[in-house]
Amino acid sequence: MKKKFGRRPDRNNRPERTERPQHPPKAKPFNKDRHFDKKRHHDKLRHERLRGEANRGAARAEGPTEGEPTAPNLETRWLGGFEAVAKALTKTPYDCRELWIEHELVHPNIGALIKQAKDLDVQIRYMSRPELDRAVKGGKHGGIAIRASFDPAATFSEWVQGLDAERKKGLVVVVLDQIQDPHNLGAITRSALQLHARCVVIPERRSAPVTQAVIQASAGAALKIPVHRVVNIAQTLDLCKKHGFWVYGADASGRDAWDVVVNTPCVLVIGSEGYGMRPLVRASCDELMRVPQSEHGVGSLNASCAATALLYEIARQNRKAKPA
Repeated sequence: MKKKFGRRPDRNNRPERTERPQHPPKAKPFNKDRHFDKKRHHDKLRHERLRGEANRGAARAEGPTEGEPTAPNLETRWLGGFEAVAKALTKTPYDCRELWIEHELVHPNIGALIKQAKDLDVQIRYMSRPELDRAVKGGKHGGIAIRASFDPAATFSEWVQGLDAERKKGLVVVVLDQIQDPHNLGAITRSALQLHARCVVIPERRSAPVTQAVIQASAGAALKIPVHRVVNIAQTLDLCKKHGFWVYGADASGRDAWDVVVNTPCVLVIGSEGYGMRPLVRASCDELMRVPQSEHGVGSLNASCAATALLYEIARQNRKAKPA
């Protein structure tokens, strides 16, 4: 018989159907309840942080309920150094996600931090120094860093709307209009914390974010004072004015700070390093004030220096206005 390409030479010797090998079984359908869902697990952690549960295990067992609020714009950042890691594990334990430790690191406090992280169910990984350098983007870390979640824009508008008359007494909020130098942001944050400001507000775009460099420049103050990010500075100032805040802007064309009577609650607006406040933000201010300078000076102060001087004047007038 002539053999043809692609056909069997003898079709009569084919095996019976029962003797043929069985087809492999079909794959089981995906079961979202059986498999680990990373997004749903992350949502659970966000719900735990919003509820403020004392027992993390109990919160995981119960799971989020329907209609419960979620945290918008949740982000993560790396914090380097033993002091920053210890503060994160103590102040915001349920925001901590991952702890990186350099191989063969020797430090008297390393054992206590590892035990604290294990008790909080924080993942611990031993990494090389170059990997830690990349995580903190070149900042100082001392061989240890932690990745923590934070919600920079979550609660400012809700917080302003929820203030009562008693809590508004002497209240000071610092608003930064496009401060792009991380060292300036860190210095202003440090001065705001030291001079009794309640929080710092920065825009989401065209502004230096809170990074390891900002935390180091602020000497850790950026971890202690809330730094909120908002979409629109002008709209935020209008919201504050509707709820009884006075808005003062730092501008070279304003009145001398010691000639201005500062009313509280108030918002102090600091413009960018090169151009100052934008026109719409300047128009939202109730009054402009400046730091008095000598005639033979260099023209203007650095943004962080001006903010410190004006915050000091506001704190001085607040203390003077308080009854003895």
